[in-house]
Amino acid sequence: MKKLIIVCLMMLFCFGAAQAAEKSSCIACHGSKAEMEKLGYPQLYLDPAEVEKEVNMGEVACEDCHLGNSAEMTAEKAHEGMPRPFYAAVGKNHKYQAVGRDITNYDPIQPQGKVPFAYLMRKPDPEKAKAQGIAVLAQLFYHDHDPETMAYNPSVAEQTCGKCHENEVKQYNVSGMGQNRYQRGYKTFSDLKPGPQNCGAWFGDNHGEISGELAVEYPKAHSDASARNCNQCHASCNDCHYQGYKASNARHTFKKDPEPLSCYGNGKGTICHAGPMDRRRGAGYMRGAFAFPVNELPDDVHMANGVTCNDCHKMENHSYGHLSSESARESCKSCHEDIYLAALESEEHGNVDCTSCHIQAVGAYQFTFWGPGKQEGQVKALTKHKEYYGTRSQPTLVKHPERGVWIPMKPYPMAVLNIKEDVKKVNKLILREIEPATVKGNARLSEKDFSVERKPDEVNDMYIMNGTSKLKKNDRMLAWIQMDKMSHSIGKARDCDSCHSSHDQIATSWWTYDNMNDVKKTFNGSYTIKATKKGMFFTDWKNETPVTVDDRDVEDFMPFVNSGNVWDVKGIDFSIPFDEKKYAGARGDYNLLYAKLHRLELANKNDREKLEKVKLARKILPHNPKKAAEMISGL
Repeated sequence: MKKLIIVCLMMLFCFGAAQAAEKSSCIACHGSKAEMEKLGYPQLYLDPAEVEKEVNMGEVACEDCHLGNSAEMTAEKAHEGMPRPFYAAVGKNHKYQAVGRDITNYDPIQPQGKVPFAYLMRKPDPEKAKAQGIAVLAQLFYHDHDPETMAYNPSVAEQTCGKCHENEVKQYNVSGMGQNRYQRGYKTFSDLKPGPQNCGAWFGDNHGEISGELAVEYPKAHSDASARNCNQCHASCNDCHYQGYKASNARHTFKKDPEPLSCYGNGKGTICHAGPMDRRRGAGYMRGAFAFPVNELPDDVHMANGVTCNDCHKMENHSYGHLSSESARESCKSCHEDIYLAALESEEHGNVDCTSCHIQAVGAYQFTFWGPGKQEGQVKALTKHKEYYGTRSQPTLVKHPERGVWIPMKPYPMAVLNIKEDVKKVNKLILREIEPATVKGNARLSEKDFSVERKPDEVNDMYIMNGTSKLKKNDRMLAWIQMDKMSHSIGKARDCDSCHSSHDQIATSWWTYDNMNDVKKTFNGSYTIKATKKGMFFTDWKNETPVTVDDRDVEDFMPFVNSGNVWDVKGIDFSIPFDEKKYAGARGDYNLLYAKLHRLELANKNDREKLEKVKLARKILPHNPKKAAEMISGL
């Protein structure tokens, strides 16, 4: 009898669900090939069974995620109040502003082409683009972004994902990523803390402060366009969990744990973490097509072996370990505990970060200058001239002022032009701490005000303030040395002599500039960076003569032609400390231990247990020779 009742209830439930589906205008239209062809949108047909299979979230209806009104049978009323994906358009009438997907005739969100960061990008319909004054579509945004600001929209997330994942959405909305918290702590270019930096100040909240710093006009429309551009990296729920970059039958696949490509922009035309990692620092995780120079730099060994971002950057309450967080610092220990602990206990390398030895050639920006130019379809005073893409032969090792740990950095010259007031030079390493402040939330998006603070020991990035100097055309130039920590592109360790053949650290940079808004053809250059006991010096500056476009002054994007080298700094010790005699003796002992390991490996090739111990001792040797010697003596 019980079985009969259960069967009847199941039939009743299924019948009810089927009836609900039949009444849904979403399924009545989009689930019918004939109906969608009749309406003129066959590309928007979706097989209901395939959608349900891919979504795999139980009894979730279309309107739970897409909103709208599934009880209405006319397109206008059914779609009323429904947030939709959109593109950022640039052109005569669009300054990185939202346009609907009708501009591509609703081309399905499915991967195309071979360029991973542009899998989902489309060209606009030529006739529609001409009529609307659109030159290019710069990026695709999912429907949980705000079309006005391009920012993540917590209000939409609460109404959609939050129906089932209420706690997760609440946690994310107060997380560093959900609030874009730390970037919004950069209010101006001239404040010492957190200082001027590559991405600029946070334009969206601080137009008054930024325009007040400048000696030239800076309209709010220009600031707003920059803010929209910056918000492309303000991640939403769908940016991390929707797998639009993977081909599927119904375009509705999701994953709980974000994959590396979602961290790198999801194929939507943006690059997210590839920006600060591959483009700015030049030591990204995925590299390949995301890196500059493209496909020239070696891949991170972990990426090549299937390790995901989440394996090292553990999520807790929808917040990720990053920058100088303990979870990120100690992530190496998860897989390499014996080596990690041996290095930590080492007399020689106990205060040397793993990445100091295991990151070598780095790429990306070799200069960045904020000056007059064209960006987001506007000619403006603050354009980011960043396209000095090239390679640095090796990172510069710098001792963290707070933690005392040696970390790999890429120091390079940077500046912002047309600063109104003098800013003094500060001859010391300045950590990018953020003093306690309140950031006003966007009430229209249901974003609450929040506090931002970052303490000195919570960040690895730093800079040196070179101060202001006069230019011929662009008033004062505020210069600084950008110093970002390298964290990825981990691989084979650098040779011992790269640190211990000299106390000075010398590296070379070569670059190619290719911003066609500034120049008619690419041109090349190079310089040498010397980090010594006396300071940091940029020498041997060489470059081809740029051929500028008609309305561009070379000083706008290449100010050092008039300012000269103002980035040298004296009085900071960047040398690597070691005892030459002690190193020479230790190197001899090291070679002897290596010879013993080679003999032991041959002698024990048929003893699996002992051979594994020999191999472990070989791995320990460069990290802690003393411990390796103890291990060898026990064999």
